[in-house]
Amino acid sequence: MDVKAEAEKLEGWELKDEKLIKKFKFERFLDGIEFVNMLAQHAEKEQHHPGIRINYTTVTVVWTTFSTHELKERDIEGAKATDKIYG
Repeated sequence: MDVKAEAEKLEGWELKDEKLIKKFKFERFLDGIEFVNMLAQHAEKEQHHPGIRINYTTVTVVWTTFSTHELKERDIEGAKATDKIYG
């Protein structure tokens, strides 16, 4: 799989420095927290974890393989799962 080509197909995700980055907006703070909790459950199941930043009603998610500082297939799958969780 050409991960860079696959990354370009992801709607709303920015590819920067071997990282996939996307901001998710919510009506309420607790809606964002619920999203983060669902994403955390998925990440634990897959044993692959994103960077997550919560800023009131905006949640920023970063997928990369932190151990090697490069984008891999697991990060593409993580981004797709994140979009699915968001709905």
